[in-house]
Amino acid sequence: MELKIAWITVRHWDDMCTTTTDALMRGLVERGHTVTLFNSDSPEVHSDAPWHHVALGQSSVRGRKAASLAKHAQTWFATHPDDGFDVVLVDWPLAPVLGRSLSKRYRLVLMDRSPPADATLLAKFQWRSWKKAWSMLKDGLFSEGLVVSKAHQAFVVEKTGAPTKRIFPVPAGVHLTAFETTSMPENKVWKFVYHGRLDKHRGVLALPMLMQRLTNDGFDVHLTLIGNGDAFDVLQTMAERTPHLSVISSVPREEIPSHLQQHHIGLLPMPDSTVWSLASPLKRSEYLASGLLVFGVDHAGHKIETKEDAWFRLAAQERFHEEASQWLEELSSMTTEELQACSRSSRSYAEHRCSWEGSVGLLEEVLQSSSEE
Repeated sequence: MELKIAWITVRHWDDMCTTTTDALMRGLVERGHTVTLFNSDSPEVHSDAPWHHVALGQSSVRGRKAASLAKHAQTWFATHPDDGFDVVLVDWPLAPVLGRSLSKRYRLVLMDRSPPADATLLAKFQWRSWKKAWSMLKDGLFSEGLVVSKAHQAFVVEKTGAPTKRIFPVPAGVHLTAFETTSMPENKVWKFVYHGRLDKHRGVLALPMLMQRLTNDGFDVHLTLIGNGDAFDVLQTMAERTPHLSVISSVPREEIPSHLQQHHIGLLPMPDSTVWSLASPLKRSEYLASGLLVFGVDHAGHKIETKEDAWFRLAAQERFHEEASQWLEELSSMTTEELQACSRSSRSYAEHRCSWEGSVGLLEEVLQSSSEE
């Protein structure tokens, strides 16, 4: 059944964090659904997109952005009574303002791609909004809620009492055809990569120190960091005086595959905090789609559904550097053919478990079932 879908989101398309929203919407359109995006982007940003776009006003004041965006969305829906939407997706920061009014006309689905990430005073208010949003599901104003992982689902149930049977994980996926597998090093020069936000709370400042530890242990290594964030300037300064470190500002999404293909090991440094332990990180799927080996901090948000550890290794945060050195010693003892087999296993995992096709299918199933009730 074809649907007319609205998605009201706080995401901006100049942010790498919109990769998931973009991919899910494109997938829905490809499956024959009509999608209208509501956010604060200017109209020209979406002029070539396969969906319709409604540009909403938004305050520039930190702490008021979500509420002001929701108010503008509320006004739009109040003045367009014949829009004909079958289902409306609402990002959780907008739900406290929009939930009650829109539920009178539409079947609503709550979208939670991540709980509040900060440990600031502002985050305390955001947690209140987050709990309010999920209480609206519990009270029946939203028919279903969408999260990114089973751990995220369990967290929501524990913290809010929302019913498990109405919460559905839709993990981040990857466009497999955009990625080609890497070639493992014959001369054992190990090229590490991290791409995404270069923010201090993501653990990225530990990565140059990891490279120094590996260099001290006798390995020939190089690390490339790709992205922007509050740690960018510090990391760039480090790179100017460190031969085994390169820092590149954010690149367009379509260029990420070619950058990853030039490396051997993808890094997941995000610490074992609430936001990261509940996540389904897109970069992990992109590393695997590129046939990279993966090393990261051991927590639920980074784990994959396999016991294989030759090509995928996680370590406790306090042993991150030590175990990386031990693992690289193991890898360095392998032949090129053995390493290429590890790379193929990584890619194979992505093909079977990380495609956007699977994630879009899960989302479509939820939306169609909700619209039939």
